[in-house]
Amino acid sequence: MASRVARSAIKRKAADNAHTATSTTTGEQQTRPQKRSKVESKMKPESSSTLQKPDEPLRITEGTGDIFDATPNTLIIHACNCQGSWGAGIAKAFKDRYPKAYMQYVYHCKKNDEDKLFGTAQMIPPVDASADEDEDEGFAEHSPDQQASNVPKHFVGCLYTSRHHGRKKDKPAQILAKTKPAMEDLLKRVQAWNAKADAGNKVGEVRMCKINSGLFAVPWEKTKQLLESIDVGDFDVKVIKVVSPPG
Repeated sequence: MASRVARSAIKRKAADNAHTATSTTTGEQQTRPQKRSKVESKMKPESSSTLQKPDEPLRITEGTGDIFDATPNTLIIHACNCQGSWGAGIAKAFKDRYPKAYMQYVYHCKKNDEDKLFGTAQMIPPVDASADEDEDEGFAEHSPDQQASNVPKHFVGCLYTSRHHGRKKDKPAQILAKTKPAMEDLLKRVQAWNAKADAGNKVGEVRMCKINSGLFAVPWEKTKQLLESIDVGDFDVKVIKVVSPPG
């Protein structure tokens, strides 16, 4: 009889020990943090540091239509390479419509090293609307009051987001890294221009295509997120209208 009681006590003690061990293991599993994948580890810090919420973010609105069908003094923006080439995509449309602006862009690329241009911007005045523009001085910078009165006249904004084009274009991550500083540089140039210009020559509406998403092959949403992280509290430009072709 005593041996039976002893064996029963031993079995109960073994069961209690097993239950305790199981509970401890389960608790460890519940409290142990899960390891992130390598992709998550790379993405999380980058997104949190790059996309800080500004006090007054740049607003990006989107619509369809002809980007060039704009009122006088509109600034129309596109992304450019640093080699002086507007040979394809929407850049070719800019070249055909604004040939004198294109020549200023080419000259700007020739006189500056690509690494110096990378991540900066150029704002070209409405030289193609100037009736008295001297072809031999097409590369000259113009003051706000030197523009002819005939319209329509458009400013052209060049964002240097890739050093090269075609197969030599920069990688998407490099293009994105230079997009925000390039846009901030352009906004500063607009601010400086408007500070000197009279009311009839100030930059008005600002339009843009879905920059980087064409021949540079960067998803538009990634570029848009970067642009919306720009603080425009100190800038005249608060809104940029993105215009895409219908369909």
